[in-house]
Amino acid sequence: MENTAEAISIQEIIEREWISTAFHSLVSIKRKALLGVEALTRCTAPGEDIPPLELFRMAAEAGCLLELDRLCRRKALEAFAPIHAKNRGLILSINVDGHSIDADIARSGFLLHTVKECGINPNNVIIEIVESRAKDSDALANFVANSRKNGFLIALDDVGVGHSNLDRIPLLRPDVLKLDRCLVSGVDAHMTRLEVVKSFVQMASRLGSLALAEGVERQEDILRLLEIGVDVFQGFYFGQPSKQMPDDETIGERINYLAQKFRVNATERFAAQKALYARHDALVFKLCEQLAQMGATGLDHALTGFIDQWEQIECLYVLSAKGVQISGTVCNPTKLRKRKRFIYEPARVGADHSLKEYYLPLRAGLKKFTTQPYISLASGNRCITISAAYKDRDNRSCILCADIDYRQDR
Repeated sequence: MENTAEAISIQEIIEREWISTAFHSLVSIKRKALLGVEALTRCTAPGEDIPPLELFRMAAEAGCLLELDRLCRRKALEAFAPIHAKNRGLILSINVDGHSIDADIARSGFLLHTVKECGINPNNVIIEIVESRAKDSDALANFVANSRKNGFLIALDDVGVGHSNLDRIPLLRPDVLKLDRCLVSGVDAHMTRLEVVKSFVQMASRLGSLALAEGVERQEDILRLLEIGVDVFQGFYFGQPSKQMPDDETIGERINYLAQKFRVNATERFAAQKALYARHDALVFKLCEQLAQMGATGLDHALTGFIDQWEQIECLYVLSAKGVQISGTVCNPTKLRKRKRFIYEPARVGADHSLKEYYLPLRAGLKKFTTQPYISLASGNRCITISAAYKDRDNRSCILCADIDYRQDR
């Protein structure tokens, strides 16, 4: 690449305002709506094609980062102003470079003044910050507090990438968490990545934030993200950034297609899950009926026989009414992960399960409970545990626990 800094100076770009704005859609599937747009910077210097990251690198080296940052924001607001005048429900998301936030910037009021000058309501503006670029945590917190006081919404960008400081998320209480494309791309086919995204979505929900997935390009990823609670999306699937507002008809068609696909998938998934769990329940109750005819001896032998009959079961074990294990943990040997035996090991007779998720509901009076999927400490695999109460031949209260391979259920 030609040394652009020698061909044209960043100072001249700023002085001549060779900056324009492209808009990229922010879409909600469940609301079936275009929520707004993100403003993206484009260089319009004659004969030059300078990417935004290169522009800001040049500005940082020349000591004029703040000037470029403010120019880009002003251009974005000026471009959005006529759109806002026609539709006051749309949101504009603009970027503020974290490197430029210091104590003086936090109190300057420059952005508020520019927004009002353009006739835009601050409630319609999201300020996007890559928090890892902000070196002064106090200045960042003050900037966010002042911006929120003035009516702006706050988004943390690139969450989950690089050296994001996760402790700043509860500190700043952002209105929007933008999940980076490195997390959401290919999430449909990567269980581990899906679990990481799910944890961010759950955290966002607990903090009162909206999770937004950026960089989406595949409908499979969007549908899987919808399943776990993501509703707002940004990416090439909905069109390329453009100087014009996104085409409502094209986006509407894509939204309606995804909404219908999600509805059909969800209905089929719930029906299949209901049928599957019914089969699991029937199996566990059948095993309990057989165990009810036994006393304290021979449990391990009986559980081994069950494992041999039902290949979807990973492990079986029996607890006392107090949550203490009274049988061994009998496992399907084909499902144990030998490479991780130092981490995952089946519990033994006498192990205390009284704080486990599958025990406490039965302690509270339920006859059966099914956990959410989790990683089994016995096998190292993703499983669900079904626990069911029964009384043995000697009228002792017992609990059968069955770890069932969840990977086969997807």
